[in-house]
Amino acid sequence: MSSNPWDVVSEYVNSLSGLKPLLVIMHGLWVTGEAFLMESKPPVDLIIIADNAPVGVREDEVKGLRIKARFLTPESALSMVEQCDEELINAIYTGTFIVKDEEFYKRIENALNEQIREGRLTWDSKRGLWVKASLI
Repeated sequence: MSSNPWDVVSEYVNSLSGLKPLLVIMHGLWVTGEAFLMESKPPVDLIIIADNAPVGVREDEVKGLRIKARFLTPESALSMVEQCDEELINAIYTGTFIVKDEEFYKRIENALNEQIREGRLTWDSKRGLWVKASLI
């Protein structure tokens, strides 16, 4: 695969007609760099939050690169933070933002900080991840 994954992701996001994303977060093995070392390339993991997003997971292929996009509305994303959804929370903290609406990001950040303050989320230093406090 000769295409730059970040360019492919930008092209993919721009091709989503009718969506104006508030946040697009690339996370997982491509962000950590591990995917570059793998013979069989994993999909690029994206979380796309937009007002009129079709909630769910969609898989596509762009320029030979598989993309796995999880679509959320702002309301569903905030609800998932309140429920301490580990995939979303860790993507926010460790992922790369392709699109970042600062106003919405502040709302998400405030909701995350509330979960931490209230002891619902804790840092698992062994795994380097945020987890539900009940899981440690």
